[in-house]
Amino acid sequence: MPILLKFLRRSLLFLLAFGVALYACIYFSFRTDFPVISAKGPAVFTQPAWQFAFYGHIVGGILALTTGPFQFLRRLRNRNLQLHRRLGMVYVLAILLAAPCAFYAALYANEGWIARTGFACLAVAWFLTTVQAYLTIREKNVLAHKRWMVRSYACTAAAITLRLWLPIEMAGFHLSFPTAYQLVAWLCWIPNLLFAEWLITRRKYDL
Repeated sequence: MPILLKFLRRSLLFLLAFGVALYACIYFSFRTDFPVISAKGPAVFTQPAWQFAFYGHIVGGILALTTGPFQFLRRLRNRNLQLHRRLGMVYVLAILLAAPCAFYAALYANEGWIARTGFACLAVAWFLTTVQAYLTIREKNVLAHKRWMVRSYACTAAAITLRLWLPIEMAGFHLSFPTAYQLVAWLCWIPNLLFAEWLITRRKYDL
């Protein structure tokens, strides 16, 4: 039974990660009538800097979402360490692009300073946890590397949890979109990091 549950958890993670990554591809139609874009107005979404940040964080986010889950497969690490390292490098480089872009894009987030601060803090946490994951493996501290990777992917998975929390807030708690969006800017990543810490400190958790 534990093996089955582990398989189901991993399958769900892969399904959600690839599902959100696929959904994000709709922005490469380069249409400006999506609410997240149109709400900013032409003065913002026509800026080259904002366009680079917006699409940069989408490209990096898609790569991080889809390569990250493979890094936690022990069998893959044991059988093909070189592939694990290459996927890990793609993951790190993707976030080194995406996190600064996300920080810049957060400065223009909809629904005011509460949402902007939440998304900006997420971008900083995403960058720092990933850099720590890279630095610790360079120091050959494998255990610390695994722990920082858990934290890093918890930040990456904010793209998933944002899309889970937002409808719950609006349909379940009947919050207005502005209020729900301000809350989700924090809810999409802080609980993720708390859950990551619980996994790390839990004795039975197999890193």
